[in-house]
Amino acid sequence: MKENPICLGIDDASFSLKGDSSRTYLIGAICQGTRLVSVRKKTIDIDGDDATEKVIEMIKSCDKHVQYVLTDTITFAGFNLIDLKRIHEETLKPIIAITERKINLEAVKEAIIKNFPKSYKKKLHYIVNAGLLYEMIINTAGGPAKIFFHHIGIEYDEIKALLQKLCIDSKLPEPIRIAHLIGKMF
Repeated sequence: MKENPICLGIDDASFSLKGDSSRTYLIGAICQGTRLVSVRKKTIDIDGDDATEKVIEMIKSCDKHVQYVLTDTITFAGFNLIDLKRIHEETLKPIIAITERKINLEAVKEAIIKNFPKSYKKKLHYIVNAGLLYEMIINTAGGPAKIFFHHIGIEYDEIKALLQKLCIDSKLPEPIRIAHLIGKMF
């Protein structure tokens, strides 16, 4: 692993489930180490099913440079889930979906079935494709912090080394934290 690996951090922009718009942005922050190099933006449907395609498009737009893809969970814009397995297969990039807390899978499953009675099977399939949810302690400037993640195309030890380089003041890696901050502007 390079001293300053190039990563694409992805998070969604602010949105309202009760607002006038049925769309929001997917923000990509490309960082070399912790330094912001470039930003990408795609439009996605709130509670839709287009986030996987948009993430793939975003990765392909910077494919020659990006070594790792980091996402803030596998859900964007409500329940617009991404398929980690498909993203990895189509881009060949290692991908890590990070969350700050352990997910109550049963509660998520119930919410998806209730809110998407005709398309819940596809959304649940994305959760299965994400694989197991792992736990790790990261040392940040504020002390040790626990994170959870799914991963495809990268081993646990490499994830630990990568996150130690990218988690400085927060348990979220800087590329995701920067994408999140940019997303708050919308």
